[in-house]
Amino acid sequence: MLPKLVEYIKLDNLILAHRYPELLQHWIVQGNTDEALEIAKLLIPFREDSRMRDKQQLRKKEPNSLGTLLEPTPIFDQWEYQQILETGIRPLAEQEPYQVTRILIDAVASMIRLERHPDDLEKGSDQDYSETWCRRLDRPTRNYQDMREILVQTLTYACEQVYEKAPESIDALDQALRNHRWKVFKRLRQYLYASHPNDQTLPWIREQILGHDDYSKWKHHYEFQLMIRKASEHFGLRLLSKDEQKEIFEAILSGPSKEDFREWMGEQYSEENFQQRQHHFHRMQLRPFASLLGGDIREYFDELEGEAQAEDITDDNYSPYSGVTAGSVSYQSPKSTEDLDSLTNEELLTYLNDWNEEHRDKDNWLVEINISALAGVFQSLFKEKIVQDGERLTFWIANRDKIARPVYIAAMLKAMLELVKEKNFDNLDQWIEFCAWVLSHPETARVEGQTEPRDESRDHPDWASSRQAVVDFIDACMNKDTDAPIAAREGFAALLRQACCQFDWRLDRDRPVLLNHDDPITEAINNTRSRALESLVNFGFWVRRQFPNDNLPEVTDILEKRITEDAEIPLTRPEHALLGMQFGNICILNQDWAAQQREFFFPQSNESVWWDAFGSYIRFNSPAKLTFEILQDEFEYAIENLKILATEKGNGKELVDRLGQHLFAYYLWEVYPLTGDESLLERFYNKTKDDRKRWGQLFNHVGQSLRNSGKQLGKALTERIIAFFDWRFEAAEPLELQEFTFWLDAECLDPDWRLQAYLKILDLGLVKAVGLSLQLRAISKLLPNHLALAVESFAKITDAMDQGTQMYISVDEAKPILKAGLNAKDSQVRGNAERARENLLRLGRFDYLDVE
Repeated sequence: MLPKLVEYIKLDNLILAHRYPELLQHWIVQGNTDEALEIAKLLIPFREDSRMRDKQQLRKKEPNSLGTLLEPTPIFDQWEYQQILETGIRPLAEQEPYQVTRILIDAVASMIRLERHPDDLEKGSDQDYSETWCRRLDRPTRNYQDMREILVQTLTYACEQVYEKAPESIDALDQALRNHRWKVFKRLRQYLYASHPNDQTLPWIREQILGHDDYSKWKHHYEFQLMIRKASEHFGLRLLSKDEQKEIFEAILSGPSKEDFREWMGEQYSEENFQQRQHHFHRMQLRPFASLLGGDIREYFDELEGEAQAEDITDDNYSPYSGVTAGSVSYQSPKSTEDLDSLTNEELLTYLNDWNEEHRDKDNWLVEINISALAGVFQSLFKEKIVQDGERLTFWIANRDKIARPVYIAAMLKAMLELVKEKNFDNLDQWIEFCAWVLSHPETARVEGQTEPRDESRDHPDWASSRQAVVDFIDACMNKDTDAPIAAREGFAALLRQACCQFDWRLDRDRPVLLNHDDPITEAINNTRSRALESLVNFGFWVRRQFPNDNLPEVTDILEKRITEDAEIPLTRPEHALLGMQFGNICILNQDWAAQQREFFFPQSNESVWWDAFGSYIRFNSPAKLTFEILQDEFEYAIENLKILATEKGNGKELVDRLGQHLFAYYLWEVYPLTGDESLLERFYNKTKDDRKRWGQLFNHVGQSLRNSGKQLGKALTERIIAFFDWRFEAAEPLELQEFTFWLDAECLDPDWRLQAYLKILDLGLVKAVGLSLQLRAISKLLPNHLALAVESFAKITDAMDQGTQMYISVDEAKPILKAGLNAKDSQVRGNAERARENLLRLGRFDYLDVE
């Protein structure tokens, strides 16, 4: 399953993001944390700005233009990315804190690098302006969060889990944070030290305090002062010596610069103003050290605290400064949730329709006030306030036609989706009716020379995002964890009839979502109508959970309207590919119907479409006997036309490999014999004899499958595996037999047989440098009970090295084998060990002189 998911994510899948948190949660519960970590590595990182090259060209002409700012993004939108991090990655961090933290550290560092042009990176600055876009590392401070902020706050959470649940990894975590130059990592270390003042962090805290050079220049930033205050209160006089305190306090009292203040104030400068500024500065700088203050400095601080006009100072007074001149843009709503909630329904509707004053914040041009952020705040208001008030909800449903910008319709749908995922079905019928109304708005085709429609525009509205949100809503309701009430069956079926059979301008006008990316599945999962076809299959499984014997007429009726040759809206290439991917599921839902319609799903008369459909089937489905009975003719057609597939650009060879994996599985399940006229597997090998790398790929795949099969394998399966090996050994293809690595570590096969087979391969001189370390580990595991064969195998590896093969053997992996062999009672075993050591010494590996 993991390789399939990895491949799926690499398609830049922007649509199915809401399923990834569920998948991660499932794997965590099942204990499959390794798989969850692998998927996390793909879900979390940002990707480069899609307009990077254009911006680099503009930068050459206009170096100071705002249009040159690089804005990397995740592969998902903001809400989906937040759900992945908060409901998927955070629970994973609770199970594997250090591993998740390392993934997140790399993602944050990569994100910041992607925001910088190469010449900026070369300057070596640590400035990342994170205090602008992530003011607090542990919590949001505004209604609309920046995606960078969400990522960093997830990293903070994971780091806290390391301190709480994996204290043995704290040193390694601290070093990992130090390995990156960006300021956000320094802030994070200070935050963690503040949260955990103890003997382990004490030297790190002292390093931060004593290494700080700006006591007289700039007000402490939030995390730095928090660390000082918490450490001063915890350690007291242990924190700093008298001399160290004196040096720091004198630096504070020497600031701020009168010259700089005079220049800043201009004609408004006065000595009285400067004295007020000086007193405020001293008070702010000394406050974190309050627990250490004594003598004259304590008396002076108390005077500052006692001044009549002095207001209480809290940690929140140490906010990030606003004088930022470079960095990346973050988005902010013009009004908060509270501001919107204070308006009447009519006032709010008018405000949403009329507000179009997108601009940069006057105090910080890196903050953009825009409609997108306003929609995010409205989404929260709709879910938390409007839905809870029957009268307000009635107003917004009744006046939906008056909402001029579809972006707010999409926001309402996203709020509805959140509610049903929380199993709140009180208004489900109303939500379904609302979705039907949304789908009554057709997609708008783009016409060259005319203004492009946008979901934020009231003059040229685009309903695509709202229509897509409807499909997201359907999928959420069909999900096993949500399981909407089956009473809504008719309503969902009606929605799917609309969504699956309406005009889709990208699909019908062949306007791909991603340019220069010829993959129909990528297009399918990023267009609404093709995604609706997938939702239709999900609908079938939703019904079956309630009625196991239902024949699902809704599914077959809708599909029949689309797949036949005379369909009003013929299937496009991406839809063919998606239905090919889903064919296994369709067979489960209605086997007889799927068998009858097979030729429509896989039209051999249209070669390119057939490869899209069948290629997607073998790529995204595991072998299944049930489906093979229906698709055997397609498998045979694929074998006969392999040359066409293998010469195609992109994933052609990968599909050949997947076909081989399917065919091997059917041989293993006794669908056909190993060789002979009836063997599709032998036909596959005959058709790929001119590209024997495919043989090696399949042999390696079989080994990996065996290694992952546990410790027991049925007798019949074992016999067929051994027969397959003997057949391939007879062919004696080096590219194939060199891929024995995982076979050697397959515990489901007899250890003696594994070592004997390995020795036969070594006798042919087939030793491959790649994977040798894994082979040695497998041999080491077999040492206790199979000493003679293990040592003989090692000796033959070194024989191959002596013959000029360039390979490296780790001392740590080899010495245990040599030591066991040299200490063996059997003279033949000792002889093999001595020969191995001589071979290594002859190659100049003098670290084997002393094996004891």
